Amino acid sequence: MSSQSAATASKGSSSPIPANSAIHQVYDRIRERIARRAYDLYQQDGNQPGRDMRHWLQAESEILTDVPEIRESGSWYTINVPLRGFAAHEVRVSVEAQRAIVAAEKQEVTASEPGRASNVLEQAVFARAKWPIDVDPATASAYLMNGVLTLTVKRT
Repeated sequence: MSSQSAATASKGSSSPIPANSAIHQVYDRIRERIARRAYDLYQQDGNQPGRDMRHWLQAESEILTDVPEIRESGSWYTINVPLRGFAAHEVRVSVEAQRAIVAAEKQEVTASEPGRASNVLEQAVFARAKWPIDVDPATASAYLMNGVLTLTVKRT
């Protein structure tokens, strides 16, 4: 994987989002969330063995969404991923020859009354795009503007 940077623009300013930075951690987080959800489904299904693949695939479809549209312009592909409420430092982008993964995660801790536990609100978006043909990850660039991440990459 290359270690190119993707540019980000948010609220009129620009800050970099490193593409493929700590991407193994992103894959680990996605697998962890899918495993947790699959286990919840297993428990909801009465702890019956032999349905693990069905639970895993259902959890994967709930956690990891497919980017609905890949636009082509000349030799370039572009995708848009809605990320309302996320800042640039909460977004990770991985671009590989056959696919791209966009991950956005954040936790917000809300104050509580004295003697009561604080509430932790976790928000996450995991999206993948499967390129129609191979792309060159080194050409990837991305920016976040008005709650939408735009990722552009050139075909090989």
